[in-house]
Amino acid sequence: MLPSHSKAACSRLCEPPARLLVRLGLSPSAITLLGLLLVIASCVWVLATRQLLLFCVLVTAAGLFDVLDGAAARLSGRVTKFGAYLDAVCDRYAEAAVVLSVAIVTGYWTLSVIVLAGAMLVSYTKARAAMEAPISNLEWPDLMERAERSAVYIAGLAAGQVMPVRLLGRDLFWWTLALLSVLIHATVLQRILRARRLIASRGERV
Repeated sequence: MLPSHSKAACSRLCEPPARLLVRLGLSPSAITLLGLLLVIASCVWVLATRQLLLFCVLVTAAGLFDVLDGAAARLSGRVTKFGAYLDAVCDRYAEAAVVLSVAIVTGYWTLSVIVLAGAMLVSYTKARAAMEAPISNLEWPDLMERAERSAVYIAGLAAGQVMPVRLLGRDLFWWTLALLSVLIHATVLQRILRARRLIASRGERV
């Protein structure tokens, strides 16, 4: 999980571009959907060109909209529960599109499916726990949240393109997927254990 001071610094950096998007008349939800469309367009592009390094740049740029929508919501006073819900749904679609498109290009299907399943479970274990007991988002400071997963994934993919190093016959991106597989599912276990404790402490039977 990113430390709070890093998140605060990121929020400050996002305010000027977010303010510009608000002035252009884009609602926070429109920014969220625009970001998703840009990610999907990048995925279609990489399937056609197989240029993974430039794909990393395009997806990173598109991913900035995932930060700008929240900043725009705060600046315009349009923070809503549905906006947060839509953002979460679009995040899942974007993550799935990226992982599956790269799996098609690289052929690393097994590890990609393990990573994607874990990513979906990280989100689900939190959402499902909230259905059993009142739980705040602030109670889930876990190891591999979406920002961390995305950063490691894109960094590993880019490194695999610029550094043709092979360890035990595998490139750097394969090892990145292997590492993510372990860390993401460790995060799922971390959330399950936390959910058990929180639900039990709030009078629920487990």
